Amino acid sequence: MNEPNSILQGSVAHRGWTSVVDPVTKLLMALDLALLSFCFTNLLVEIALVFVALVILLISKAGKSAVHAIEFSSFLIFTMLIIQGLFYSHNQTLLVSVVGIRFYQEGLLYAATMGCRIFVIILATSFFMTTTTVSENSKYLEQVGLSYKAVYILMSVCYILPEMMANMKKIQMAQRARGINQQKTILEKIKSILPVLVPLVIKTLDQSMERSIALRLRGFNSPHRVALKSANLYRHEMVNHRGLSLLAIILIEWKLWIIGSKFI
Repeated sequence: MNEPNSILQGSVAHRGWTSVVDPVTKLLMALDLALLSFCFTNLLVEIALVFVALVILLISKAGKSAVHAIEFSSFLIFTMLIIQGLFYSHNQTLLVSVVGIRFYQEGLLYAATMGCRIFVIILATSFFMTTTTVSENSKYLEQVGLSYKAVYILMSVCYILPEMMANMKKIQMAQRARGINQQKTILEKIKSILPVLVPLVIKTLDQSMERSIALRLRGFNSPHRVALKSANLYRHEMVNHRGLSLLAIILIEWKLWIIGSKFI
């Protein structure tokens, strides 16, 4: 009688650690990392959090999928460093002058801190997105007791950005096949993205609407629909949920206390 359970437990033991952690725990881990990055203003602490998020991503063997997001965010952070280094309102200490252009310490530190927070959010989100699938997330949330409509809305919001990136990749490949998208510099890449940005958003939203209509026609929101039980065996679900949720509440209250103390 216990043979199937022993077989399942043996298969779990040989799977990676991300496969035995339920989606909600992974989401709470990403949330706690993001909250931690906003609770501290010390640059060294922010760098340490980036390192922790990067290690988690690499251990989960999902690092390659986050490369494009990191490349895009690096350009954004570089722009922030230039703008804040020049025009930050609290600039006082001159750090370096390049061809008469003065960069100040306060602005660069502020931009570097914000950049680290962006990296933490991207790495933590990439960990969640690459170690879970849409079907796994939806099945688990349905089993927890969330309504089918709420599950669909949540999954649509979470996966709209990857869907936009996939559509963007298809458009760029089609342009290159026609020889009209010869990108050599960063400026040329930006110019090639801007003309297709509005059609890209419209296409992604249109796909979401078509998917919603198809699911309704198949009785997705039927009250008599029965959710399939997941075959995954997760470990310490309730302990992880309660512990990480408590940590998130503590971090939020801590941040609110820090903000409130400035006005006292």
